[in-house]
Amino acid sequence: MPLIGLVLGVILLRAVQDLSARFTYQAVVHALFHIAPWRIAAALAATALSYVGLVGRDALALRFLGIGLPRGMVCLGAAIGSAMGNALGFGSLTGGVVRYRVLGAGGVSKMQVSRLVVLISVGFILGLLLFGGLGGLLTAPVLGPVTGLSVPALRALSTAALVLSAGAIALCGRDGRVLRWRQRSFALPGRGVLFGQLAYVGVDVLGAGLCLWVLLPQGALGFPAFMAIYVAALLLGVIGHTPGGIGVFDAAILVTLGHGQPAGAVVAALLVYRCLYFVLPLLLSTAVLAGLETRGIAARLAPKAAEALALGPPLLPMFLAVVTFAIGVTLVISGAAPAFHHRLDLLARFVPLWLVEGSNMATSLVGVLLLFVARGLFFRLDAAWWMAMGLAVLGLFFSLAMGLAFLEAGALLFLTVVLLSARRRFDRLASLFDRPLSAEMLVALVLVLSVAFWVFFFAFRHVPYSNELWWQFEFDDRASRALRTIVAASVLAAAIGMREMLRLAPGRAARPTAADLNAAERIARRQPRSDAMLAMMGDKSFLFSGSGRTFLMYAKRGRDWVALYDPVGPREEWPALIASFIGLAHAHDGRPAFYQVRSEALPLYLETGLRLMKLGEEALVSLADFTLEGSRMAHLRYALKRGARDGLTAEVLESPAASLESLRAISDAWLAQRRAAEKGFSVASFDIPSLSRQSVMLVCEHGRPVAFVTFMTTDLFAEATVGVMRHVPDASPYTMEFLFTRLALHLREAGYEHLSLGMAPLSGLAVGCGNSLWYRIGHLLWRHGNKVYSFRGLRSFKSKFDPVWEPRYLATTGLFGPVRTLAAIAAGGAEVEPSRP
Repeated sequence: MPLIGLVLGVILLRAVQDLSARFTYQAVVHALFHIAPWRIAAALAATALSYVGLVGRDALALRFLGIGLPRGMVCLGAAIGSAMGNALGFGSLTGGVVRYRVLGAGGVSKMQVSRLVVLISVGFILGLLLFGGLGGLLTAPVLGPVTGLSVPALRALSTAALVLSAGAIALCGRDGRVLRWRQRSFALPGRGVLFGQLAYVGVDVLGAGLCLWVLLPQGALGFPAFMAIYVAALLLGVIGHTPGGIGVFDAAILVTLGHGQPAGAVVAALLVYRCLYFVLPLLLSTAVLAGLETRGIAARLAPKAAEALALGPPLLPMFLAVVTFAIGVTLVISGAAPAFHHRLDLLARFVPLWLVEGSNMATSLVGVLLLFVARGLFFRLDAAWWMAMGLAVLGLFFSLAMGLAFLEAGALLFLTVVLLSARRRFDRLASLFDRPLSAEMLVALVLVLSVAFWVFFFAFRHVPYSNELWWQFEFDDRASRALRTIVAASVLAAAIGMREMLRLAPGRAARPTAADLNAAERIARRQPRSDAMLAMMGDKSFLFSGSGRTFLMYAKRGRDWVALYDPVGPREEWPALIASFIGLAHAHDGRPAFYQVRSEALPLYLETGLRLMKLGEEALVSLADFTLEGSRMAHLRYALKRGARDGLTAEVLESPAASLESLRAISDAWLAQRRAAEKGFSVASFDIPSLSRQSVMLVCEHGRPVAFVTFMTTDLFAEATVGVMRHVPDASPYTMEFLFTRLALHLREAGYEHLSLGMAPLSGLAVGCGNSLWYRIGHLLWRHGNKVYSFRGLRSFKSKFDPVWEPRYLATTGLFGPVRTLAAIAAGGAEVEPSRP
């Protein structure tokens, strides 16, 4: 398909080049500015009429399928689905994706939406054949001289179209029919439903054709003859499968009408028609979706649709991606076209020449970058939103400074407002260029730049080329300015495209299979480190050694490949496994890092060339020496006594599954109080499969469950590590101290050697003359960052249990490696796919 699109684009550009001999750029601009306002108003009314037909088609099809939905949702799905389908091409198929997201939020299944799309698509094609055949048959004498076909040939083609449509109507039968072919069956609608579809298609096509006809110069074809040509051009556009039939449809109209009418005026009418019938509904649909996001006026007009869409997949990013790409195309082409003389004369009074020159080039460069950013917006990437916002604001300034380009500035202002309203929808923290460029994207870039070059040569074909054009800098040298701009835009697009094509594949972290989890669990249970049981959360991927006795758990975020802890398994296999992980990251142009590694393994990471930074210290309670005697433990003794007075009791659950609902209620209350979501990677989360592999201690207050803590152990019974700890907001203030004290006493009696209370971030970062910049920053955060995170409060709480503090480190690459890695860990949510890397 990309190759077909490229070939078709080249053919269309060639055809347009041949047709352009009949008109000039100045003639098109002159005709654009002399279209009467009443014609614009009439074209808008005709567009509204066409959308009445489009909405009616959907409503009738839904009624035939027996689907009952609120009227607002039906209208919203039909209107924005048609707007997207018209803009992108493939008609109802593209709009079907949008319809499913709207109607699916209301409970409509994929199969039902598929039947809806098939019904309205077949009805549309059938309507074009019927009305095109009738129009051609009735106006053959008028169409003959215009199309270059003989009257008998036109009548033969029209008759064939009528026969096909009549045969399809007869096939349906009076009350519908079921066709069977092999093991498949197809339910056809009855003639009543089909005639209703054809009537709405007639309204749709009538409004769309009228929109273009009123924009054409006076003295053009009569409306019946024009409609026959319009329907034929629509059929060619459908066959061509270009977005909105662009190129194919326009060439057909220009070829048939350009002989008897001023070609420049016909082209101007086509441009305005494209804006009113294709671009404006797309912008309005995007604005409506933005209103639904902000719960504004549009939400009050269609509250049920807004409520359903809030629960379903977001549509606004898809529309924003299309709008952003369209605005990028506009900016690229705008830089290649000449600015208006009177606007440049006005700018010359207030703005220096260098700003105009630079802004003209910068506007096209912003357009090129928006073409790439549009892809990230489609995938709802946070980085794409920030970059789109920055580019829109910059482009708004540059578009005004380049020549008071109000149309481009208005489009960028619209994009800025909609981006602001949709901020919460862009929640995927991934690299903007993490996904490779598709062949379709590359073809689209080539075609956009080709069109921009064509516009440049078309607009300045009266200017003879000379080397001096590159170095002329005057307000009136519009050709030189456009030449430099289009070349700079092409160089930027080529550079980004080549970088994307030549870079290494980014790779994906493989989602752990059940076999991987079982193998990792067997390894983890046979060694003393209990924190290795975090591997059972299922949010990390695994890299096993060749013998299968050792593994690394890791996650990938953008280009950062972060392993959690040291390898798990026999120590002699660690060096090879560490090297294998670093090689895997480098093979995909990634940045390897190891998070919370222990001091005894530091030489292994130094030998690989990684940089080390101390993250903090882990609190390890020596259970053999743990006692409540002495003045240092007075606070723990008081916590037990006060807890007992408050009615607190603690028990280790033999079967956590039996108390799952109580645990979930405590967890939900804890998260709601902190307005937080579950985390992952290095922190245990409330995940049922991983909880089933842990032990749970539950605290009740007068019999009511108020707090719990999970702890991970291995088969060697040497160490236990705290996992999930939660409590309800109204529990006794001594609940957590009571809980952890009971846990420590329980583990000591069970024969465990150590209890890990987890790490205290930035703890123990002593600052000396030899420390790096990151150590100094970490020390400042430790001293002055308590308002953001209770660094010292966390260490103070854990210190009550008299632990041994062991340092934990981060091994990473590059000067900014610590910041990148910690940001990737904070983002959470590894990027995974079913297959192995």
